[in-house]
Amino acid sequence: MNAELIRVLCMSVLASSAAIIVMLTLRGWLRARFGARVAYAAWALVPIASAVAWLPPPVVVKVLPALAVSNALSKITTVPVDAMQVAFDPLPWILAMWLLGAGLALTGLLLQQRNFVRALGRLSAIDTGVLRAESTSGCPALVGALRPRIVLPSDFEQRYDVRERELILAHEQAHRARGDAQVNALAALLRCIFWFNPLVYFAASRFRFDQELACDAAVISRFPEARRRYADAMLKTQLAVLGLPVGCHWQSSHPLKERIAMLKHPLPGRTRVALGFGLATLLVVGGSYAAWAAQPAAAAPANKSSDANAVGTAGPSNAPAASNAAAASAAPESAPNERKAGYRALRPIAYPAGAVAAKVQGVVYVDVRIASDGSVTEARVDHVDPPAAGSVLAAAAVAGVKTWTFDPARKHGRNIASSEIVPIGFALDAGNDAPRVSHTALEAIFISPQAPGVGTVDGPPSEDVSFRVMFPPHYPQEAVRAKQSAHMTFDVLVDEQGIPQSVAVAHSDPPEAAPMFTQASVDAIKKWHFNPAIKEGKPHAGHIEVPIDFVLREDEG
Repeated sequence: MNAELIRVLCMSVLASSAAIIVMLTLRGWLRARFGARVAYAAWALVPIASAVAWLPPPVVVKVLPALAVSNALSKITTVPVDAMQVAFDPLPWILAMWLLGAGLALTGLLLQQRNFVRALGRLSAIDTGVLRAESTSGCPALVGALRPRIVLPSDFEQRYDVRERELILAHEQAHRARGDAQVNALAALLRCIFWFNPLVYFAASRFRFDQELACDAAVISRFPEARRRYADAMLKTQLAVLGLPVGCHWQSSHPLKERIAMLKHPLPGRTRVALGFGLATLLVVGGSYAAWAAQPAAAAPANKSSDANAVGTAGPSNAPAASNAAAASAAPESAPNERKAGYRALRPIAYPAGAVAAKVQGVVYVDVRIASDGSVTEARVDHVDPPAAGSVLAAAAVAGVKTWTFDPARKHGRNIASSEIVPIGFALDAGNDAPRVSHTALEAIFISPQAPGVGTVDGPPSEDVSFRVMFPPHYPQEAVRAKQSAHMTFDVLVDEQGIPQSVAVAHSDPPEAAPMFTQASVDAIKKWHFNPAIKEGKPHAGHIEVPIDFVLREDEG
């Protein structure tokens, strides 16, 4: 979850930065050709491009190449559990630093807003939505976001004549009618989210300036004969310190010379303005789509032809065998943003001794409720085939599934809770006499009686090769493109229940291939189950070396 959030945040930073660069490049040209209001509207590209990074990325079909999995017995070494080195994961710290910075930035803006409002002194109502401040600095201004109100200085009537007061009120009312106060609140929020990006701070100042120019243009379009009086009102207003994050200053620290200079230029006609707004819309829509399409594409389930390319081989095992092994080995990995639930860590289920003595076998279909973190919240029997085997096998199947962990289902890039039917087959003989299993979304897990001597003789951990068949590593697309094969060996720490606790690369041939194949191998091995080490007749944790060969077929390479 941390990795997904960091990925989305990075994509949002890149998208917003690219949008800012585009706007800084085009804003002057848009203003000169189509007017200040068009240039201001085009700034919508920045927040929208930032937001689309949170949408699910585009999906492409992933074709899997041939994969051969080594089934040779590996050289096994055991070391004390204390020798395990836990890899440092920086993602939680990066996420914590980002949240801390965003919180501090938000706190700073809230304090800045509070100090500005306090500096105005006591506010008294003049008209609906219009207040008078005790102070003269920082006013006139539109203050607030949820209920923005026009705040006038205490000497408003003395400093400005009737015509100038009318123009000033028209300016602030234009801000309020267009929702500029709410837009500035959004800009402040983006500054908090991207507090580490200097481009955002510079863009915020340019955006506020374009906002003022657009408001000036709106007022002049209503009062075209009042350009000179409008400029006089600007000159009479004291330059105020920029201290209002959420709201709209009448003048603040916006370049006065450029605002007055704009008053000398004729406003563009309606046709040109309409053309400009159309161009701004195309810019926002096209730029946002480009930001979404630029995300790394997610892999979708491969088609039947790609399934036929993926093969796996494994030797016999005295541990639980897998049903539908060929189909499981060919099953492609679901897209990371949209997938069904799958197996992650399966603790072994013991074949009931009474069922072995009575030679009872069958399939228990367990209805499992899986939480968004992959844990089992509820497991119950859906049905048993044949029904007569239910009383003997059902309890063992449900109790075992409750100890399992799953890869949760995902929708729109987020983990979600789901319900799945898990077939647990109890087979006295994993050969032709094994009971048939109806098709379900999750492949069947078969349980066989433990072979004599297994788990009773002292020795290091050993591998349940059947789990290679059920969950083979997928061939990375990067390696396919590079036509790269490799022989990898991994050091796996197995706990006393046979669950892998850590996976590290022990050897790679060639060495430069390790970055391509490591993640796919680790993801697969973490789903495997092992026979734990036995010491003095009791299970113990230990290390085992697991070899995996990645081999491209001749027609693929």
